[in-house]
Amino acid sequence: MNQLLVVEDDQSIRESLVDFFRGRDWLVHGCSGRLEATHALSKQRFHMVLLDLRLPDGDGLDVLRSMRKAGDRTPVIVLTARGEVEQRVLGLQLGADDYLVKPFSVHELDARMQAVQRRAAQPAATLQLGAAEVDLAGHQLRRDGHEHRLLPKEAELLAHLLRHRGQACSREDLLRAVWGYDATPTTRTVDTHVFQLRQKLERDPAHPEWLLTVHGVGYRLREVPPA
Repeated sequence: MNQLLVVEDDQSIRESLVDFFRGRDWLVHGCSGRLEATHALSKQRFHMVLLDLRLPDGDGLDVLRSMRKAGDRTPVIVLTARGEVEQRVLGLQLGADDYLVKPFSVHELDARMQAVQRRAAQPAATLQLGAAEVDLAGHQLRRDGHEHRLLPKEAELLAHLLRHRGQACSREDLLRAVWGYDATPTTRTVDTHVFQLRQKLERDPAHPEWLLTVHGVGYRLREVPPA
């Protein structure tokens, strides 16, 4: 089930959003300030953030700025007051995915969230990772003049890591996302596919630069090129 973080200092609005989206099968965590939001983001991976820009202990833009600086690409929809045009523009420049002006319809917000999710689920047709050029749609990977065929699950695994680029994805998350809740492979299935992907993607699979192991957790796709 997807995790939603609602950052809103107005208690009535926050509680209304929490109740509504729990009814839409989100696991919702609500908080009222910048520090509380920063703490929640450091402890848990969310699939969407609704971020009010006027918070009692700071600017919501600071939360967004810290997320993007840390490589957290979680979709963010900023919630602004009427007239905060400069704040909305700055939010979009900092990497917000959309915005909505208060007062708003919760059903419009729901529709915007679904649209953002659809966009986030569609990685670029081609992806450059160092010397490797990846065509996810065509299940092809080209590196150093050699072309490799990606198996369907390898392509899905890489696409999921790309959607959460820079974030650690647990083996359990990867099993659910790529193989489905009803599938019954072991976590070794993930490790085997990562091993196969590294043979095609990395110059030195024993010392990967892009598809990295997060010890005790799982794997992540590197956000920035290695130095």
